[in-house]
Amino acid sequence: MPAMLLSTKCNHVLIVYLTIQLNLAIGQICQNDIPDFFYNVNSAGPLFDQSVYTVNAFNFSGTSPNGTTVFTFNVQPQTDFTRPSFVSTSVTGRALNLTQGVITVTSSNPNFTVTTLSNGSYALVSNTYPLSYFVPYYRYLFYLIATQTYSTRPSVSSTALVVINLQNYNVNPPVFIPANQTFFISETATVGSLFGTVYATDPDGDGIVYSTTSALFSIDATTGSLRLQQSLPSYAASQYFVTVTASDDGSSCLPALPVCPRFSTTTTITINITAVNKQSPIFLNNICGSTVSFYENNAIGANITMMSVYDGDRGANGQVTIVFPSTSTQATAYSQFYIQQSTQINSTRTALLRTNISFDYDAPGIQRVWYLFILATDNGTPQRQSFCSLRINLLDVNDNSPVFIMTNWNYTIYRSTAGNSNSARFLRIIASDADSGVNGQINYYIGTVGVPYFTINQTTGTVILRSSVPGIYNLSVSLFPITFQVYAQDSGTPPRTSETNATVTIYYNNGNDPPPARWVDPAYEELNFPIIEKYYETYGDRPIFNPSYGFNGTISYILTSTISSIMTVSSPFPNTYIPFSDVFVSKSGNVSSSGIVVTSGLHAEIQSTYLIYIRVLATPPLVGSTTVTLIDQNDQIPTFSINSIRLNIVENEGGSRVIAQIQAYDRDVNPIYSFVQYRLNEVLSDSGAIGNFFVAANGTIWTNAIFDRESNKTLYRIFITAYDGAPAWNSLGPNTQDFQFDVQVIDVNDVPPVFANSTSLTIYINETTAIGTGILNLTITDTDFDTILDFGILSGNTKNAFVFRLLSDNTADSTRTQYQAIGQLYVVGPLSYEVTHNYTLVLFAFDTQNLATITVNVILLPQNTRAPIFNLMPGFSSYQYSVLEGSAVSVLNGPVISATDPDIPPTSLVYSIVTNNIQWNINNIYLNQTNNQTTIGIAAPGLSRDLPFGSRIYNFTIQATDQGGLGVSSYALVIITVIDTNNKAPIPTNSPWILIEGVVNPSTAVKFTDYDDPAQNNTVPFQIQIVSPSTFSLSGPTLNYNGTYRLTYNGVLNRTVTKNLTVTFNANDNKGFSAISSIPIIVGDVLNSYPISNGYKTVTVIYVNGYINSLINVPLGSVYINDPDDWYIGSRSYSVRSAGNGQTFTVDQGYLVTSSPLYPGSATVLVDVTKSNVPSSAVGTMEVGVQSVDPEWVRQAATIRIQGEYPETLIDPTLGNRLNVLRNALASILFVTADSITILAIRPVFQYRSPYYPPLPFDQAKQQALTDVVFYIPSLAKSDIENSVNTNIARFASLYGIIVSASGPNPCSNYVCSSGTICRPTRTIQPLPYVIDSNQTSFVGINVVDSADCVNSTYSPNFTNTQSGCTTYSFNNFAYCPCTSLQAYAPLGPYCQVLGRTFRENGGGYAVFDGMYFSNQAPTRFSFDFALRSPVVDGLILLYGKNTTDVNGFFWTSAEIFNSKLRLRFRDQILDATNTVINASTWYHVEFQYVDSLILVTVNDCQYVSSGFNKTLNSYDLSNVQLFLGGLPVTGSLVSGLYPSLTQVSTFTGCIRNVMSNGYYLDMNAAVASAHSETGQCSPTLTTISTTTTRTTVAGGHATNIIVSRFTWFLLVASVLCKAYAV
Repeated sequence: MPAMLLSTKCNHVLIVYLTIQLNLAIGQICQNDIPDFFYNVNSAGPLFDQSVYTVNAFNFSGTSPNGTTVFTFNVQPQTDFTRPSFVSTSVTGRALNLTQGVITVTSSNPNFTVTTLSNGSYALVSNTYPLSYFVPYYRYLFYLIATQTYSTRPSVSSTALVVINLQNYNVNPPVFIPANQTFFISETATVGSLFGTVYATDPDGDGIVYSTTSALFSIDATTGSLRLQQSLPSYAASQYFVTVTASDDGSSCLPALPVCPRFSTTTTITINITAVNKQSPIFLNNICGSTVSFYENNAIGANITMMSVYDGDRGANGQVTIVFPSTSTQATAYSQFYIQQSTQINSTRTALLRTNISFDYDAPGIQRVWYLFILATDNGTPQRQSFCSLRINLLDVNDNSPVFIMTNWNYTIYRSTAGNSNSARFLRIIASDADSGVNGQINYYIGTVGVPYFTINQTTGTVILRSSVPGIYNLSVSLFPITFQVYAQDSGTPPRTSETNATVTIYYNNGNDPPPARWVDPAYEELNFPIIEKYYETYGDRPIFNPSYGFNGTISYILTSTISSIMTVSSPFPNTYIPFSDVFVSKSGNVSSSGIVVTSGLHAEIQSTYLIYIRVLATPPLVGSTTVTLIDQNDQIPTFSINSIRLNIVENEGGSRVIAQIQAYDRDVNPIYSFVQYRLNEVLSDSGAIGNFFVAANGTIWTNAIFDRESNKTLYRIFITAYDGAPAWNSLGPNTQDFQFDVQVIDVNDVPPVFANSTSLTIYINETTAIGTGILNLTITDTDFDTILDFGILSGNTKNAFVFRLLSDNTADSTRTQYQAIGQLYVVGPLSYEVTHNYTLVLFAFDTQNLATITVNVILLPQNTRAPIFNLMPGFSSYQYSVLEGSAVSVLNGPVISATDPDIPPTSLVYSIVTNNIQWNINNIYLNQTNNQTTIGIAAPGLSRDLPFGSRIYNFTIQATDQGGLGVSSYALVIITVIDTNNKAPIPTNSPWILIEGVVNPSTAVKFTDYDDPAQNNTVPFQIQIVSPSTFSLSGPTLNYNGTYRLTYNGVLNRTVTKNLTVTFNANDNKGFSAISSIPIIVGDVLNSYPISNGYKTVTVIYVNGYINSLINVPLGSVYINDPDDWYIGSRSYSVRSAGNGQTFTVDQGYLVTSSPLYPGSATVLVDVTKSNVPSSAVGTMEVGVQSVDPEWVRQAATIRIQGEYPETLIDPTLGNRLNVLRNALASILFVTADSITILAIRPVFQYRSPYYPPLPFDQAKQQALTDVVFYIPSLAKSDIENSVNTNIARFASLYGIIVSASGPNPCSNYVCSSGTICRPTRTIQPLPYVIDSNQTSFVGINVVDSADCVNSTYSPNFTNTQSGCTTYSFNNFAYCPCTSLQAYAPLGPYCQVLGRTFRENGGGYAVFDGMYFSNQAPTRFSFDFALRSPVVDGLILLYGKNTTDVNGFFWTSAEIFNSKLRLRFRDQILDATNTVINASTWYHVEFQYVDSLILVTVNDCQYVSSGFNKTLNSYDLSNVQLFLGGLPVTGSLVSGLYPSLTQVSTFTGCIRNVMSNGYYLDMNAAVASAHSETGQCSPTLTTISTTTTRTTVAGGHATNIIVSRFTWFLLVASVLCKAYAV
């Protein structure tokens, strides 16, 4: 039976859903039976016993401790029995499962919580102590939220308003703002100086009284202003900690309470004594300008000198730092030294100047003199400095011994050429010493005793004859060769002697043999003369000469041999470079000539003497030496160790005072040239510096000017020129260098701060200005730019409602020329126009020494700050009335409802009724308003007291709103007790009623119920009579008069003859009120011994392409055989004998099912059936016809609503095949053939009937039954079909006997959505088919759901293509547009939206749409279709998100193809359809449903369940949100880089169509940007799916040309957008 099938299916849904929940932990499970979230959900939440709960001060105090019960209340679950009467019965759809679920109740205000009581009721409990009185309107207004959860659909919620009116109590102590304040005052401040304000406020609104125990400082008891009470000690502490007490005056709860408690708070404030920086640091011991020397052999880190600096200021002002100037880091000289500071002791700090490297005095070009600048800076404000310069000399140490350039020296004396002179010089022995000066001067000595003939010149090392030897001719040949030792000793202290001696051997040739080579002039053997330092620059490559010494630059020698020989010039010291070279040799006869040239510039400062070794290459060689001494020239410029420095001077100081002394070093050797003097460079210096600064010749910089930083320059740039003592070698003037000396004038606190505004201001603020709100910003300037300001209020700050504080300043701006601050006056206490409407505040700014004030008048503007107060009778918390049931009363007898507006001035009041409107129907209650009061009236037919929709007591709330209904509201409970009238007769209430066949006189209990008041004897005992049929009798009732009777059929019933009956009663109550009622009687089947016989049945199956798996294991219809026992199909035995077309079928509980995909085509299924209690068998023949259709058919299908037919009666051939009659009627009226009409779905229409009423008899129920038939005609548009059907509704009944109640019914008609949502009709395809089963036929149709979606009302589409001629049909309120010019782009949406867009196969395609016309804000529904080209390539199908950072601040959604499967992203969650392989040329329908905390995602006929989503960061600012289809722009766009988690951004190739958001189609022609894509119908070559698919089979029965696709559903748990409620 259909009823049994429906019950089985419902249980199946529930069990499968629970299985889903249990399997969440092990993975995503493909499902296809999760109910549509939106379908037939009326958003009716649980039922509160009141719509508004009002609590007054005499019921509850703000001083109640945590955990205090405020009130108790009841909440009933929403069920079928509580479904309200005003819900439209025309809502399309199946019955909604309203089985009672779990109810949770929460408070929207964290100050209160809800607890569940043991009796099932609830209590509102306080959660904060104490509660604040100064909340808006002096009350707490919030919502109780009751949420009812279900196992098979999203939860539903309802709310009740809570109003807690408070009385002010003094429960809070004063609060200091901030808790520990800090103030500043100068050490030079005078007694009586005001320097700050201590702020405290009282949360209860009390006045504050200040006090302190300090003797040094005082505080004003009213204002909290601080003053210096006594002079500060000479050596005052830098910081004082002062205890301040704030006591409230206990005035807040007067006069409501006779006595108020008093509270005090104590805090410690910090008063910083700002020291004044009165003097600059002083270098001691005349260190500045002195000369300090150190030896070259000092180790790294050796101490050179100690410096001491004194500063007598206090605190940081006297803390000194001794450093090199900051610019010294750019100078190499300073890197050779460092300053090591010691810990400062009292007012003196010492520092050691130490070496940072090792020094070698003798290294070529080594710097031996430094002028270093030292800077001593204190840490005061203003910061003072002193400048000092030192001359550092490097001293030589005799640390090297002489070393001979050769250890063996040989010389031959030729008698033939030497002559007989005693003055002959034979050989010069040469040694070197690396030391400089005296330490490097060498003396030579013969170390061999008794050497004949010869001695040595101690200075030059030349071997000569003794003075006692007359001449060479006197030498005896026999004594030769003569060998002796020579040693060298320097002139250092102590002297150092060569470690290795030189061995000299002299030979004597007394013959006439000439030497191989000899000098033309013996003087050439040892030349010694000076040349000028700039010889190279003056003479170039001319050989060096000095006529004053008789040397013209030519050196000639005679060679005995005719072979030429060259002369070489070199240093006698190995590995030593000299800037000299030989001249090319010229020859005249046997005389050769050469000379010495300078090869590069010479510097006397680096090396003043050169020893040149001359060697003529002969055998033996001819050797000579030349000593060249450089004559210094003025070629060095004075050099500063740094190029610039900045120093501070303090304003307002007078008298002549030295600022600094600078020194430069000139490296010239001549003292005249190296003498440096200094002068002011008036050309480069600032004009303002001339006359204010002076420079002495010794480099001292001084001034006698008095500087005022506020009125004069703050920075002077001086250039000082250092010049030497003679004209430069190449000019007429001396060498010079300039030094930049910047003088910064620093500030002292000598000017008071200034308010930039006028001396007084008036501002207006609302009395509702919130605590913490800044109401006035004042600019304060102080030309003392290093100032510190304290802000305060001198007077007028009644109850300390305001604070004046520093908001910002420019201390971080290093370029500032004056201090500038913004002080903010802001609210810290509650304001009330009724208490104080004007404040005259004197604000001040104090810079530790000077005070500035300004007067600010703050005038409060009255606001609506107080809610109306109901004038209830003393002791009453509600208005109470009574009324007779069913009576119309113009004015209820009882108190007049009135309220008072306590605001100044008061405003008019408007009254209204507030109810949750889901408990009782009170639409006939009205108000009679006049003169700010109202009475209550009840219109006909009055109030109902009785079930199902009446109540004994009506609770609702009267709302009084000031400002003529536009302002603040108060609420008062109204209780109307309804006095019963006897207007209800007994009715049967215990359905169903079943009488079993084959039983003699079968009976059943019938319970009659009278919903009148039994207390008034309006009910039992009853008098019940059977009106018809006469075959029934009634006995009873029971002794206790509970209304239960026994209904008996007189005879024997046979279900094969009669399956149901109707019994009509006439029932009277105790007072004779009667009514006629009828009930349906079901004839119950028993298992008889009837034989069975063969049966034949047709099964019509139609499904959507891509939904083939939805038919697996779904009952396709019962197996029909002839058996009068129709209740026991499950007790028979079934065996499938055969099935055609290669399909596989089984029978489950009597229903034909298939465990494999059911392909299009037809199949004959033979089923062997055996009845177990009778040895009888039969064959059930099932002709199964299967058809698949394109999903577009469903979208374009029309709907007709039939009355008086069940779906089963429409398809039952034994009842005249009413479905074919309907098809023929449609064909006739629409002028099409019947074969062109495809029936896609047949569904019953749910109609509500209260369970308190008995079910209708079968014939009446059928007359009222509604059935929808969804059908498709290819040649006609949906709108045209439904319009034609509506026009011809009467013809269906007159010509064909079919009652048509509606055409194209709109599910949103008369549908009520909750606040913040609107109703949008949406058609969806549910995964499971909808099966209609009768004996000889069943129809397995598409589960088409036309849903009334209550979606968010923020979404507003804009259709640019809409053309003229659009029509809104009155019969269903649907709009349709002709869209004539756009038909080439068809299919189109109802507002001419182009529905398709194709993305090219070469990739790179995308389309971007404005995000404003799209929504993912719950509740919402979104869907789209897509198909891919072959081959399948991974890519992005869709992305809805931001086009700028931060993308994760929005709940973005995307759909991708990843590894040939569908991947869905919801911001930080990824859902992979892991068992879904996407096939090319197949259409996929994807749908998202966002409802409450859930997201349901469907892909064709599968559903997946997952959890764990978080939408708390969701933002609905859609100004930078867009919808991207087909990919993301890559070229010229940054969007693709915003989503790094996406695997692909631009490779989708295929088509996307039917993008729908909240019931509106996206216009594909309205892209704001696109590339490589076209709008319009998707190419037929893209897919191989035809509108109707038939199956081709091969051997084995397997399909070869059908691709079976798996699809995916997902159920996603996400946090939902909290709705904001306003009263």
